[in-house]
Amino acid sequence: MEQKIEEDVDATKRTPPRRVGAVRRAFLSCRGFWTGVTVVPTFVVVLVGLVLFGFAMEAHILACMPEFSVFNGKGVCVPRVLNVSGIEYHSGHRFYSVLKEMGQPKTLKFRGEHTKLCQESLRTKMKYGYCLPISGRKDTPFCLAGDRTDLLTTGSPKSVCYASVLHMLLVDVYEELKATGNTPLITFGSLLGAVRNGSMIPFTEDTDIGYVQRLHDIQPLRKALWDKGYHMFYLNIWRVCVAPTHPLASKLYDSSLPLTQSYDVPYVDLYRMKKAKTGNWEIQEMDGSNGRFFPGHMVEPFSQVTINGMPFDTVHDPHFFLKEAYGPDYMTPQQRTEEPEIRNSTSNSTINIIGEKK
Repeated sequence: MEQKIEEDVDATKRTPPRRVGAVRRAFLSCRGFWTGVTVVPTFVVVLVGLVLFGFAMEAHILACMPEFSVFNGKGVCVPRVLNVSGIEYHSGHRFYSVLKEMGQPKTLKFRGEHTKLCQESLRTKMKYGYCLPISGRKDTPFCLAGDRTDLLTTGSPKSVCYASVLHMLLVDVYEELKATGNTPLITFGSLLGAVRNGSMIPFTEDTDIGYVQRLHDIQPLRKALWDKGYHMFYLNIWRVCVAPTHPLASKLYDSSLPLTQSYDVPYVDLYRMKKAKTGNWEIQEMDGSNGRFFPGHMVEPFSQVTINGMPFDTVHDPHFFLKEAYGPDYMTPQQRTEEPEIRNSTSNSTINIIGEKK
């Protein structure tokens, strides 16, 4: 048995090897080479594809999402600026179409104390301090009939008119109030400009909008304005200014200014207008012949005025309102010469600037 196994093994060892053709041997010897030739181009194609895909995704993300604030550790930060292509406006006005055609805004950089403007979490606490520093001009005739469309072509922050910024604020805040179920009415200085010449007063620092009864959905309103580049905050009354995230921030920002002090920037004042059970209306900050109270028939039904060709709702009798607010000479411009006076009483705690907006 053992001899048989040994014979079989010996027979196996003596079996001659199978012949392999010359072509087959040549191919097998070059198999490593051909594999490398095939793999390298494939790898390159895949790599290029991934790179191109990455660029495409990055471009898509940049187009759909705003940038985030970036600090470089050297006292400089780049704020998050809204991409206008992702903002939904409530009208198809030419201002918005041109704004979108301008594309992604120029990168804005903040230095020194202005780096606080990159910290969005501080905005509620900072109030006016979070408003974008805007110097603005109030001189005439340069700033007569200031319009928001002027901001699209401005070449320097020093050439920006307050009235142009205020017009932009007026339109966007007014439209957002309506969109959130509120009833806005043009009042005080904004109404005064509309009645005088159908435009913004060039030398005023704010615009005035009343709202009926109370503000509905305050947080959704704040978010809606924030998503458009505006900062809504409460300081005795609700106010709105241009935020550092606004698409036009790079055109409006004046780096030579300090962080904004109270009332030293274009802003909106929101005044409450409440209908009492007697039928009269209580208008916040009104100081007329009957104090804050207005005859109901002078408020309702609402009427309309025009500012820069756009209609806005207001009280039924604008002339009566302005006479009560400013006196019989309300049609005569009186440029402000003194700083606003701050009232200390609880019931009249807002800025007393009604008599200074004329």
